[in-house]
Amino acid sequence: MAAVKDLPEKSSILIDSREIQYFIRKSKRAKHLLLHIDCNAALEVVVPFRRKITLKQIEKFLLEKRCWILRNLQKAEEIARKASRRRNFLLFLGREVPIEIIESKRKRATAIPSTGKLIVKIPIGRKELVAKAIQRFYKKHASKIITHLAEKKAREMNVSFSYISVRSQKTLWGSCSPRKVLSFNWRLIAAPQVVVEYIIVHELAHLKHRNHSKAFWRTVQKYCPEYKKHERWLRKNGDLIKARTDNWL
Repeated sequence: MAAVKDLPEKSSILIDSREIQYFIRKSKRAKHLLLHIDCNAALEVVVPFRRKITLKQIEKFLLEKRCWILRNLQKAEEIARKASRRRNFLLFLGREVPIEIIESKRKRATAIPSTGKLIVKIPIGRKELVAKAIQRFYKKHASKIITHLAEKKAREMNVSFSYISVRSQKTLWGSCSPRKVLSFNWRLIAAPQVVVEYIIVHELAHLKHRNHSKAFWRTVQKYCPEYKKHERWLRKNGDLIKARTDNWL
């Protein structure tokens, strides 16, 4: 039996007359074979690093999950198409901001807010740097805005946290550690501000209640009365937000 390290990085399989390419990622944390479809409709198979698994076993697993794969690939492809149609616009706090790309003799790409638009200046012939400039813009403003809102809401709720980390998280929008560290996904800054505030209130409420008890949800509702509406919005639009923000990366 081949070792996990000998598996290829990618392969393809025929499912219901459709050839589907998939990527293989070895993970030291995974205990079982797992599937993941990203915002670009790419299928990934996560393979436990410590188990001896062959390509044939992976293909058998994929065929067993063919209904899930086809259903979720179709959904991801539709989201990717919607994101692609808005590629010339930045989604920021729920608003569409036109993007203007300007080539110049500068050596570094930068994204600069202007009246009603975002100007991205890049070195001549280096359009691949647009993505990095927009990501830096997102992260910088996400950190500033989320920190400001969290400090404001913390005062209202009479709670305190250690510090705030704004980073890239694959699945979570926010989290609260036992050490009172609040972490937020920078992509959240693409959502309307009321949705951002709901996620902040949600994590601040965990400083009072570590679980999702009735007392926890009463606290959330007290400081965010329409939280259910915002939660539904995020469930409906979360994948599209990730596709819209990652479309440049």
